[in-house]
Parts: sequence; structure tokens; C-alpha cells
Amino acid sequence: MKNFLDLLATEFTLNVCVNGHSCDIGLHDHFTLNATDTVTVDGIEILPKYSYLVVNNKLVVDEPFYCWYHRLSKQGWLLIPHEAYTC
Repeated sequence: MKNFLDLLATEFTLNVCVNGHSCDIGLHDHFTLNATDTVTVDGIEILPKYSYLVVNNKLVVDEPFYCWYHRLSKQGWLLIPHEAYTC
């Protein structure tokens, strides 16, 4: 194990499925989604579930996905090492 993130994730990519087409992005990447698309990230429904956050027909995830998701879904605390990203 090189760092704390190795405990949390075996993959350092997210599988993003937009309208049935999959692609991988980095675990800490920020991304923007079109509000009219159907989107899942690692099997978690994002659109249309979080369509109330859309501005100008875009949903912007402007922090690492799991920090963003835990904050919105109110699933409790997400432990983060001192040197890593902050939620």
C-alpha cells in the first residue's frame, strides 16, 4: 500500500455511463454532464436523479466525484487523509 487512497479504492478510475455508452475518467477528475442525458457513475444514478442541480442545461461536478456524491446524498462522513483533497 502506497497511501491511504489504496485502502479506499482498488480502481483509480470511475466508470461513467452516458446514455448507454461507457468511458473511464480519473478518480479525482471534475466533469460536466448534459442535463438531457441519462448518466450513472460506477452504477450510481446521477441523472435524472440530481437534475435539480442543473444550471444552464449542465450538471457540473466540480470536486472529486465521491466527495460530491457523499455531500449531496448525506450518507455520512467520508474520511480523507490530511494531504489529500478536501470535501
